[in-house]
Amino acid sequence: MLFFIVMIMIAMDGFPKLLQLLPFLAPGDESTKSGLSLFGPIASSLGLLIGFLLNQAQTNFREVEGIVSTESARINNLDRLLLRFGSDKALEVRAQLRAYIESVIQVEWPKLSEEQGSKETHMLWRSISQNVFKLDPSTQRQVALYADIIKKSEEVAESRETRIDRSEKHLPPLFWVVIFLCLGALVCLNALFPRTDHYIFGLTILSIAYGGLISLLVITDKPFKGQNAIAPVALSKVLASIKTRVE
Repeated sequence: MLFFIVMIMIAMDGFPKLLQLLPFLAPGDESTKSGLSLFGPIASSLGLLIGFLLNQAQTNFREVEGIVSTESARINNLDRLLLRFGSDKALEVRAQLRAYIESVIQVEWPKLSEEQGSKETHMLWRSISQNVFKLDPSTQRQVALYADIIKKSEEVAESRETRIDRSEKHLPPLFWVVIFLCLGALVCLNALFPRTDHYIFGLTILSIAYGGLISLLVITDKPFKGQNAIAPVALSKVLASIKTRVE
């Protein structure tokens, strides 16, 4: 955030100084009137665009949080069903499921910032999926549970694929081009105003506002990247619960 604020402030203060060195761009009453007539619409349009994109980025961020929570709940339900199935093979699958969760947290999660999944984690899940189909229900109760286990395992696989897919989603580059074009237009328009104390004060406020909004947009654009990225807290809680589950 500090980086964007400082960079925008430097651009809005330094570049107009250079432009004002040109004789035909020397600020005056006429240039001030022209600047005022253009500055308002461009600044408002840029604010509306950033606000719209920020709302979209926040919506995507919350959606990904929901996907992670859903995946955690499905894994938890799958483990509960495997325990209730009551066979040695199901208990082996439970152990594999614990290893899978640990792999998601420790191995795959860092790779989500690179917009990809982990082959190691994928192979663990592939082994779980194959072993689930090898379960041999022998009682009526196991037959009923087996159908739920198959369904839940498919849901877990779907959740993982969705999570990895969402890690690749971000705002189209064209929106960033438009944002910086509008910022460039505002920087150039500042050359039309005389450098008064009120001008410097307003320039500082504008730089702080746009720098804060754009930095927030950058932070939330990629949910799995940066210090404010989504953490695997829900999966960690499920793993702790599975380790202590006995019935």
